[in-house]
Amino acid sequence: MNNIITKNLLLVFFFIATNYNIAQAFNGPNTFADLAEEVSPAVVNISTTGIIEQTSPQIPSIEDFFDFPFNIPRTEPSDREFSSLGSGFVISKDGYIVTNNHVVQNASDIQVTFTDGLKLEAELVAFDNETDLALLKIETIEDLPFLEFGDSDTAKVGNWVMAIGNPHGLGGSVTVGIVSARGRMLGGRYDDFIQTDASINRGNSGGPLFNLDGEVIGVNSMILSPSGGSIGLGFAIPSNLAKNIIEQLKNTGEIQRAWLGVRIQEVTDEIAQSLGLSKTYGALVQGLTPDSPALKDGIKEGDIIIRFNGEEVESMQTLPKLVAEAFIGQNTEVLVWRDESEITLYVNLGKQPSLEELAAIENEGSSISIKELGIKVRTLSDDDRIRLELNQNVEGVIISDIEQDSFLIRQNIKKDDIIIEIQNKSVKTSGDALAIIDQVIAQGKENILIVFYAGPNSRKYIGVRLSLN
Repeated sequence: MNNIITKNLLLVFFFIATNYNIAQAFNGPNTFADLAEEVSPAVVNISTTGIIEQTSPQIPSIEDFFDFPFNIPRTEPSDREFSSLGSGFVISKDGYIVTNNHVVQNASDIQVTFTDGLKLEAELVAFDNETDLALLKIETIEDLPFLEFGDSDTAKVGNWVMAIGNPHGLGGSVTVGIVSARGRMLGGRYDDFIQTDASINRGNSGGPLFNLDGEVIGVNSMILSPSGGSIGLGFAIPSNLAKNIIEQLKNTGEIQRAWLGVRIQEVTDEIAQSLGLSKTYGALVQGLTPDSPALKDGIKEGDIIIRFNGEEVESMQTLPKLVAEAFIGQNTEVLVWRDESEITLYVNLGKQPSLEELAAIENEGSSISIKELGIKVRTLSDDDRIRLELNQNVEGVIISDIEQDSFLIRQNIKKDDIIIEIQNKSVKTSGDALAIIDQVIAQGKENILIVFYAGPNSRKYIGVRLSLN
């Protein structure tokens, strides 16, 4: 009997001790009140207004009916006023404010409101589309409360975090949660989001995500939700990325990134096995930009870049981030897989050209290959217009070669056909075509809509599945 009592007592003690340890392990702060009170004065509500030009269909005329089915619907531009709400936070006592670019994009009037009711007009200093960050400036006589960036690399999955923002215009709203995941990629070239279950809604964009020390470890930027409201899937730009971008915007007004000059695609299991890779990883070099650092220093089409600057290239999405984190002019070690063996190359990285500069580079010389479509194209020239008896206002890229297994052949597309739009975006140069397709691939899409010139007042629309293997 005594043995039974002793065993029961031990079980009770073990149960209590175990629950005590579990409680200790999950012991969070008793309250976030002090932290919220400390940092809230530096968080602002942002409201914007502006005017954007939109294109709307024009009322059909009698000529339209006679021209059918060869008529192109006529459109006329019109102006539309818009307004938006968002959040931001002060990073210096003299009034620099960080927010998302999509909060202030196209705005002609930007107003920030502090928790004490102070309202001030803000000026857009600079922005970066690639990372969706913008820097604002307000003028004030008095020193402002401001926040410090923390080290986002120290934020571990499971750490407590707090968000403050202006959801649906309800300024100063405080929500808490944990870091749910790290390194989320959602379609952008430089995505590296911190995922959190702290409630984030429309209007939280541009607001800060704090650690328990009151440091900003992320800029709240987007949510995933079928309803448009929070379901615990919020995403913040990590502070280590944001800090670097904001410093450049403040100091130079533009972002300068290192440039390798390759067009890449995902390495599939089938590609990895066929080329003798031990596992599926890396970025397959699909093409090289003319006069690029990669081309000059020995990278070839068909190479698989498996390490860059000492870091493993886990996937196609990893490489652009690694290149962007390197320095312009840096002699960087690049490990490639070629002919079933590793080859070490050293590439002197250049400065990433603008889209306009890149298009000009791509358009110099002969045709460029778009392997995803099985075609080669070049910018339509005046000689082409004369040879094909085209009107001078026809713009696009002309197919200079097409592979026999290209899907487009089955759609009766042939050499000398002209592409004028891809994904509802005008294509005027071969660089435009490459940029649009790269953007589609980066978004994880495989199907695109291509519009071909089919004669005066006529177009041919074809849906195409990209060949990514």
